Amino acid sequence: MLPANIRKATESDAQAIAQILQELGWFAWLDSTSPQTTIRQIQQHITQCHANDSHSIYVAENAETQVVGYVAVHWLPCPFLPKPQAYISELFIHKAYRGKGIGKRLLETVTSEALMRGCLLLMLHNHKERESYQREFYRKQGWIERENIANFIYRLN
Repeated sequence: MLPANIRKATESDAQAIAQILQELGWFAWLDSTSPQTTIRQIQQHITQCHANDSHSIYVAENAETQVVGYVAVHWLPCPFLPKPQAYISELFIHKAYRGKGIGKRLLETVTSEALMRGCLLLMLHNHKERESYQREFYRKQGWIERENIANFIYRLN
Protein backbone atom coordinates (compact mmCIF):
# COMPACT_ATOMS: atom_id res chain seq x y z
CA MET A 1 0.00 0.00 0.00
CA LEU A 2 1.20 3.49 -0.86
CA PRO A 3 1.73 5.75 2.16
CA ALA A 4 -0.91 8.46 2.15
CA ASN A 5 -1.85 11.20 4.54
CA ILE A 6 -5.58 11.86 4.77
CA ARG A 7 -6.69 15.29 5.97
CA LYS A 8 -9.52 17.77 5.59
CA ALA A 9 -9.26 19.78 2.40
CA THR A 10 -8.21 23.42 2.46
CA GLU A 11 -8.79 26.10 -0.16
CA SER A 12 -5.19 25.62 -1.34
CA ASP A 13 -6.13 22.08 -2.48
CA ALA A 14 -8.58 23.38 -5.09
CA GLN A 15 -6.12 23.34 -7.98
CA ALA A 16 -5.12 19.71 -7.32
CA ILE A 17 -8.78 18.67 -7.05
CA ALA A 18 -9.51 20.49 -10.32
CA GLN A 19 -6.67 18.61 -12.00
CA ILE A 20 -8.03 15.26 -10.80
CA LEU A 21 -11.48 16.14 -12.17
CA GLN A 22 -10.03 17.39 -15.46
CA GLU A 23 -8.06 14.17 -15.87
CA LEU A 24 -11.25 12.11 -15.57
CA GLY A 25 -12.79 13.83 -18.59
CA TRP A 26 -16.33 13.07 -17.37
CA PHE A 27 -17.64 16.56 -16.71
CA ALA A 28 -18.63 18.76 -19.66
CA TRP A 29 -18.83 21.88 -17.47
CA LEU A 30 -15.05 21.67 -16.92
CA ASP A 31 -14.44 21.95 -20.67
CA SER A 32 -16.60 25.06 -20.88
CA THR A 33 -15.17 26.79 -17.79
CA SER A 34 -11.80 28.46 -17.38
CA PRO A 35 -9.36 26.74 -15.00
CA GLN A 36 -9.43 29.81 -12.74
CA THR A 37 -13.23 29.70 -12.49
CA THR A 38 -13.16 25.98 -11.74
CA ILE A 39 -10.58 26.48 -9.00
CA ARG A 40 -12.63 29.34 -7.49
CA GLN A 41 -15.75 27.16 -7.49
CA ILE A 42 -13.92 24.34 -5.74
CA GLN A 43 -12.47 26.82 -3.22
CA GLN A 44 -16.00 28.05 -2.50
CA HIS A 45 -17.18 24.48 -1.88
CA ILE A 46 -14.29 23.87 0.50
CA THR A 47 -15.04 27.16 2.30
CA GLN A 48 -18.68 26.08 2.69
CA CYS A 49 -17.52 22.79 4.21
CA HIS A 50 -15.49 24.67 6.82
CA ALA A 51 -18.36 27.05 7.57
CA ASN A 52 -21.11 24.42 7.71
CA ASP A 53 -20.65 21.15 9.55
CA SER A 54 -23.05 19.36 7.18
CA HIS A 55 -20.34 18.64 4.56
CA SER A 56 -16.75 17.38 4.60
CA ILE A 57 -14.06 17.05 1.95
CA TYR A 58 -10.96 14.99 2.66
CA VAL A 59 -7.85 14.80 0.49
CA ALA A 60 -5.22 12.08 0.23
CA GLU A 61 -1.61 13.11 -0.15
CA ASN A 62 1.27 10.98 -1.41
CA ALA A 63 4.65 10.89 0.34
CA GLU A 64 5.60 14.15 -1.40
CA THR A 65 2.43 15.84 0.01
CA GLN A 66 0.82 16.10 -3.44
CA VAL A 67 -2.97 15.68 -3.43
CA VAL A 68 -3.70 12.46 -5.31
CA GLY A 69 -7.35 11.89 -4.41
CA TYR A 70 -10.31 13.22 -2.50
CA VAL A 71 -13.73 12.36 -1.12
CA ALA A 72 -16.75 14.62 -0.50
CA VAL A 73 -19.41 13.58 2.01
CA HIS A 74 -22.67 15.16 3.13
CA TRP A 75 -24.12 14.54 6.58
CA LEU A 76 -27.89 14.22 6.29
CA PRO A 77 -30.56 14.23 8.97
CA CYS A 78 -33.33 11.88 7.97
CA PRO A 79 -36.63 12.22 9.87
CA PHE A 80 -37.80 8.69 9.04
CA LEU A 81 -34.62 7.08 10.40
CA PRO A 82 -33.58 6.96 14.07
CA LYS A 83 -30.11 8.33 13.21
CA PRO A 84 -28.58 10.51 10.47
CA GLN A 85 -27.11 9.08 7.31
CA ALA A 86 -24.23 10.21 5.10
CA TYR A 87 -23.95 10.51 1.34
CA ILE A 88 -20.60 10.29 -0.45
CA SER A 89 -21.02 12.40 -3.56
CA GLU A 90 -17.45 12.15 -4.89
CA LEU A 91 -14.51 9.80 -4.51
CA PHE A 92 -11.86 10.32 -7.17
CA ILE A 93 -8.24 9.22 -7.28
CA HIS A 94 -5.56 10.43 -9.70
CA LYS A 95 -5.13 7.74 -12.35
CA ALA A 96 -1.49 7.00 -11.47
CA TYR A 97 -2.47 6.28 -7.85
CA ARG A 98 -5.47 3.98 -8.34
CA GLY A 99 -5.23 0.47 -6.93
CA LYS A 100 -2.81 1.54 -4.20
CA GLY A 101 -5.25 1.66 -1.28
CA ILE A 102 -5.94 5.41 -1.33
CA GLY A 103 -9.66 5.07 -2.07
CA LYS A 104 -9.92 2.52 0.71
CA ARG A 105 -8.18 4.90 3.14
CA LEU A 106 -10.52 7.76 2.17
CA LEU A 107 -13.56 5.51 2.73
CA GLU A 108 -12.17 4.45 6.12
CA THR A 109 -11.78 8.12 7.07
CA VAL A 110 -15.39 8.88 6.14
CA THR A 111 -16.60 5.74 7.91
CA SER A 112 -14.78 6.77 11.08
CA GLU A 113 -16.35 10.22 10.99
CA ALA A 114 -19.78 8.73 10.28
CA LEU A 115 -19.46 6.46 13.32
CA MET A 116 -18.33 9.42 15.44
CA ARG A 117 -21.39 11.38 14.25
CA GLY A 118 -23.70 8.47 15.07
CA CYS A 119 -24.78 7.82 11.48
CA LEU A 120 -26.91 4.80 10.66
CA LEU A 121 -25.50 4.28 7.16
CA LEU A 122 -23.34 5.60 4.36
CA MET A 123 -24.55 5.67 0.78
CA LEU A 124 -23.17 6.57 -2.63
CA HIS A 125 -23.88 6.19 -6.33
CA ASN A 126 -21.47 4.54 -8.74
CA HIS A 127 -21.97 4.48 -12.50
CA LYS A 128 -21.98 0.89 -13.70
CA GLU A 129 -19.69 1.69 -16.64
CA ARG A 130 -16.99 3.15 -14.36
CA GLU A 131 -13.79 1.24 -13.68
CA SER A 132 -14.46 1.23 -9.94
CA TYR A 133 -17.80 -0.51 -10.47
CA GLN A 134 -16.38 -2.98 -12.98
CA ARG A 135 -13.63 -4.08 -10.61
CA GLU A 136 -16.11 -4.14 -7.69
CA PHE A 137 -14.15 -1.65 -5.60
CA TYR A 138 -17.03 -0.79 -3.25
CA ARG A 139 -18.22 -4.39 -2.94
CA LYS A 140 -14.69 -5.40 -1.88
CA GLN A 141 -14.83 -2.73 0.84
CA GLY A 142 -18.02 -4.29 2.25
CA TRP A 143 -20.57 -2.05 0.53
CA ILE A 144 -23.86 -3.61 -0.62
CA GLU A 145 -25.50 -2.67 -3.90
CA ARG A 146 -29.17 -1.88 -3.45
CA GLU A 147 -31.28 -3.80 -5.92
CA ASN A 148 -34.69 -2.43 -5.03
CA ILE A 149 -34.09 1.32 -5.23
CA ALA A 150 -34.11 3.40 -8.42
CA ASN A 151 -31.89 6.45 -8.63
CA PHE A 152 -33.82 9.40 -10.12
CA ILE A 153 -32.66 12.90 -10.98
CA TYR A 154 -34.60 16.03 -11.88
CA ARG A 155 -32.64 18.55 -13.91
CA LEU A 156 -33.20 22.17 -12.91
CA ASN A 157 -31.52 23.86 -15.85
